[in-house]
Amino acid sequence: MTSTTTTRQVGTSSGNVDDTALVEPIPGSSANEAPIRSYKTAWLYIFDWYPSHYSPLEKKMLRKLDIFLLTFCSFAFFLKWLDSANINNAYVSGMKEDLHLNGNQYSLFGTFYNIGYLLCQIPSLLILSRPRFAQYFLPTMEVLWSILTFAQSQLNSGAAIYGTRFLLGVLETPVASGSLYILSSWYRPNELFKRAGVWYVSNNLGVMFGGYLQAAAYTHLNGVHGMAGWRWLFIIDGCISLPIAILGYALFPGLPASAKPWWLTEEEHLLARRRMRDEGVEQSKPLSWKVIRRVFTKWHFYIAVLCYTFFLSSSYPNGQMALWLKDETAKKHHHWTVPQINTIPTGVQAVSVIVTVLATSLCMVYPLWAVMSVVQGCTMFSIITLLIWNVPMGLHFFVYYLLGFTAAVTPILIPWVNMVMKDDAEARAFTTGAMLTVGWGIYSFYPIAVFPVVQAPRWKRGYTVEVVFVFMVWFLFMVGQYLQRRDTKRAEAAILTADEEKLGEETIQVEDKS
Repeated sequence: MTSTTTTRQVGTSSGNVDDTALVEPIPGSSANEAPIRSYKTAWLYIFDWYPSHYSPLEKKMLRKLDIFLLTFCSFAFFLKWLDSANINNAYVSGMKEDLHLNGNQYSLFGTFYNIGYLLCQIPSLLILSRPRFAQYFLPTMEVLWSILTFAQSQLNSGAAIYGTRFLLGVLETPVASGSLYILSSWYRPNELFKRAGVWYVSNNLGVMFGGYLQAAAYTHLNGVHGMAGWRWLFIIDGCISLPIAILGYALFPGLPASAKPWWLTEEEHLLARRRMRDEGVEQSKPLSWKVIRRVFTKWHFYIAVLCYTFFLSSSYPNGQMALWLKDETAKKHHHWTVPQINTIPTGVQAVSVIVTVLATSLCMVYPLWAVMSVVQGCTMFSIITLLIWNVPMGLHFFVYYLLGFTAAVTPILIPWVNMVMKDDAEARAFTTGAMLTVGWGIYSFYPIAVFPVVQAPRWKRGYTVEVVFVFMVWFLFMVGQYLQRRDTKRAEAAILTADEEKLGEETIQVEDKS
């Protein structure tokens, strides 16, 4: 049995914890060593959220993190994707006809959103890396975007949609990359993946809920008080978002180095800080231009940015099933009602939820390369089938639902990047922000260039490009795994060499004394 100890620390007037104010020791993070798992029983890790070898104090602290931090981040991400899905649902539920939209304006909705999203990605991550501002930055941005969501119910032109989507992209920036950055600052690597999976599936639940919400709005509220059903959708969305955003001021803790949240005791807060320090997760340091040199002289930045960029673009077909259903109905091959066109594609999100929770739960007991290979293999099968196109209707439905596997990539890739860069908080924030900046920068024009709506739903050129992109995601991730193992071996060899040199010096000193 082993145990560790840490010390109580006293808060400063600035709200941050003073590492120099030491009082009496408190119990350490783990009471026992973690058990060794066999590959045959490793899948049971899915259910092991609070390991038995953790001390009672750590289990209690971890439960509080799940209840407050993980829950709020999941709700915030849910609301982000609820809003993103609702613009698509509104388009196929009367917005196109009411506002006389045409051509590629549908694609431009996403383009303007992505431009705002990518412009603020790195700045928002660097702000979140500051302990003093982290607690309030994300809830404030969420309140502002909730107010803007209400405004979308009064849109009357394509130009107005472009403007609101741009502003929403700016305001929603901290929720995606920022949430994972914050989670990786509170949770150990063996705790992070499964929680990142739970966090990430909230976006799939948001898309699913948006489909059902639009179907209900179209059926029950269309024409009420002279407003179309798609306008009511944004009002309902805002009513859901605003209270949760305001609640964030009480629930969101910021970083471990931020002021102690009310729902953690002094012991629990200090324990949270100590165990992440023991894991080698460095706290934030003053920003300087040196961080740029640290970022660009290491392989992590290039692998992370390229891998995520290829992935984000390769995931585009995931959300396009509704266009296929609408096209089949327009050509009178089949007939699906507007509510059906909104709800049938939610099956893709259901697959995403199941696959993401399962895949991320297994990431710490099976090799990451193996999990990623299965995910990308299923995605490749779907893309090749859609490229062939002329397949039985049942297979067509199957491969659209199978595209839900793409959801598992982000909660594997971004936590892995945060894990391998844990020794540099600023470089970690910059790289995570750059991943989304470059990824969404390419994605902002990718649909127009490769998946123009006028060619929907049979995008021959688009699915051809997708085959290459899906392969590149897998290939770059494998390269990253190789480089990580190489660096680990070098670090272990350096430690062994240093120990041998120290032992040699001690031996010489003993001989001299004798």
